[in-house]
Formats: sequence, C-alpha cells, structure tokens
Amino acid sequence: MLSAIELCGELFHTLAGTAYADIPVNGHRETWPIRSQRFRNWLRRLHYEATGEPASGAALRSTLDLCEARAQFEGPQRAVHIRIAEHAGCLYLDLADAHWRAVQVSPDGWQVIASAPVRFRRPAGMLAMPLPEQGGSIAELKSLLNVSSRDDFVLIVSWLVAALRLSSTPMLPRCERSLAMNAI
Repeated sequence: MLSAIELCGELFHTLAGTAYADIPVNGHRETWPIRSQRFRNWLRRLHYEATGEPASGAALRSTLDLCEARAQFEGPQRAVHIRIAEHAGCLYLDLADAHWRAVQVSPDGWQVIASAPVRFRRPAGMLAMPLPEQGGSIAELKSLLNVSSRDDFVLIVSWLVAALRLSSTPMLPRCERSLAMNAI
C-alpha cells in the first residue's frame, strides 16, 4: 500500500487542514480529498492490481493516515476551489468534464486549457458544462430578457460578471472590466 503514496502527484492541505492528493489519471491531474471514498477506492484498486487480493481494513486505514499526515505536515498549503477560481489576474472555470479541463479568462480573452494552475474539487452531483465556442456574443442573451434599454442590459451583464466574482476570490478590476466590456 505504501507504493500508492508514490503514485500521487502531490499531497497538500488547505488552510482549514483538509488533506488532498493530486492524482494523475489518463494524462491529467485530478484533486481528491484524502478522506474521500474516491481516494479510498483508488487505493483499493492499486492494491488489488498489484497483489490480486483485497486490501485489509488495517492496511487501508494505515495508508490513509500516512497520506493525511504527509499532506498536513510535509505538503504545501493550497486553496481548493469548486467551479470558479482566480489566480494571477485570471479567472478559471472548471468545465467538470472527464478531462478536467478549465476555461481561462484573462483581460486578453479566454481559452480552454488542459490543466489549470489552481486546484478544483468536484462534489458529488457536479455536472459537466458544455465546451464554450468562439464567436458568440452576450448580445444574443438580450432577446431572452425583458429589458427595455441598453443600460438595463448592461446592468444585467454586470450582475452576471459580479456573480462570477462572488463565486471566487477577488479578481483584478482590469479583468472584470474586460469581461463586461467585451461581452457587450
């Protein structure tokens, strides 16, 4: 079971002390809480594939305890986000797809990236978002809303951008202005 610890990309903890592991899966990084059922099942699978036998409860608990201790006492402290995060003036939106891709929004525009510089966790029931497409316009939304003026529409778009901001840590004002102005 100890070899499973070496297969983790990185063990770390949050400010609150929750232990996490970065797990390499099919060429991408996934972030799982060490005390989650998913991480337990991953350890069980690794043990079974290596030995052909199920892991004992004691071995599993011992490995979980060791992973948690290493994450809390030797690993770095990192923030873990759900769906939205900010880092270095960019906003990241977790698409929650099978490839763990994210959308990076910067003052210069947006792009889908394979690996975000931030860590996301995915609670049970989180669904994937559709892959965004270039060339659309937020102006298309106006026909679906009961607004009578451009100012009302600008207010709604600003509210949407603020809602994203509240879902994350504070972003740079320049990035927010870029999102709102490019959207209209």
